[in-house]
Amino acid sequence: MNNESKNTVPNIWLAQENTIRVYKLIAIGLSILSVVLMSTVVVMSFSDPVVVSETSEQLKFYPSKKAPATIGEKEIKSFSEEFLRRFYVWSSFDPEALKIEISPLTEENLVKKAVAAQLKKYGSKDFAGKKIAQAITFVRVNVFEDRVECLFDRVLKIDGLPLVIPTTMTLSLLKGKANRLNPMGVYVVGINESEGIN
Repeated sequence: MNNESKNTVPNIWLAQENTIRVYKLIAIGLSILSVVLMSTVVVMSFSDPVVVSETSEQLKFYPSKKAPATIGEKEIKSFSEEFLRRFYVWSSFDPEALKIEISPLTEENLVKKAVAAQLKKYGSKDFAGKKIAQAITFVRVNVFEDRVECLFDRVLKIDGLPLVIPTTMTLSLLKGKANRLNPMGVYVVGINESEGIN
């Protein structure tokens, strides 16, 4: 008789209602949790970010503000100096390494042309079997409306003997898509190099 009383319609109905109540409470709890999380995300998106810089010794925290990033003369000079460093500073000439170095800052078609020009210059039989390295010094960057003019001295070491070459490089820049390797989104689209007295 005990088994018959458990399987009656009112008992089954009551069990179903209890199950539905539990699901309702779970749904309400999850809804409240999602509203709280969404509110937190909205509040955090309007607050100013904190930049964390990690060194081997410590963490440094810098408060910052959200503002539209403008690229001015100072940023263009910094970008140009970084490009010159990647293009001209190496301990041994390797066209593939040069290609990897300049490709994040340079238009794709120009990378091949620039590397080919450097290969023509330093891959010739004049340098065969010699250890060559290069650095730059006395860098001056002038930003104009339509171009960037870089004046510097290239120090080419051939088997340890330095040769100083005054160089002028004119860069044509274009604003493109920013990415992790090029956060400013500025790309070199033209190079004109000349050697001689600055």
